[in-house]
Formats: sequence, structure tokens, C-alpha cells
Amino acid sequence: MLLVIGISVNAQSNAETLKSFLADVISFEEVTLDANRPLSKIRQMASVQADTFFVLSKENAAEVLQTAKAYQQCIVFTGTHTIVRVTDLNKCIQSGSWGACMPMGEGYIQRGAMEKKVDYLNNIIGIPDNQKRVLFLFN
Repeated sequence: MLLVIGISVNAQSNAETLKSFLADVISFEEVTLDANRPLSKIRQMASVQADTFFVLSKENAAEVLQTAKAYQQCIVFTGTHTIVRVTDLNKCIQSGSWGACMPMGEGYIQRGAMEKKVDYLNNIIGIPDNQKRVLFLFN
């Protein structure tokens, strides 16, 4: 019986894609990402490296996004499957679901392979529900 242990090229590609996407925000020195679940480790790293963070909710979205304008970088995680980098806090669209003007962003949703999305934040992270959404701010 031959046992082959390895990481799929696609999974390894996901980890490398995310490292490249966040290289100027998060330090990946001496870190190995789990190729199948890279977002979990990246979220853990963001919690250590960020200047501050907030659990994003409908009740605090407007205030938190206003606070984000004082920082250089803003990253939002939804659960363990979505990461968004806010690209323009001033270019936003009013969201009834969030009760805030939601900024432009780009990110990835992991459904097996990473699926890239470029849209307003609310269209990437979804509507407020019981999923945990965490916004990290970096200078």
C-alpha cells in the first residue's frame, strides 16, 4: 500500500496568495501557514500585530469605520472563511443592513479555493448575523 502525504497545489497556492495579499500589513516571518486553513493563522497573527481591533456589529459599524480612518490599514475577517482589506474608506455606499456607509474593499472567500472579491465591504462580509466579524486596524 502506497501512502502519499502532501498538500494540494491549490491549497498551497491559497496560502501564498494570502501572504502576498497582506505582505505589507502582516509580518509572515518565521510563520508557516496551514495551506488548507490559512485564514485561521492569519487572523491569529492579525490579533497580535494590529494596533487595535473591534468585533464589528450593526450597532457599532458606523463608529468603528469612522475610527478606521485614523489608521493606515484595515482588515476584516468573517468567521474562518472570509478576509477583506479595505481599500478606500472614503468611497462608500450606504448599507441599510449595517446602518453605515460601507467602504470599498478587496478580499478572498475560501470555499475550497480562494475566490477573490472586489466590492463594497457589506457585499463581501454579508449581512449582520451570528457570524463573528472582526476588524483589525494597523498603522
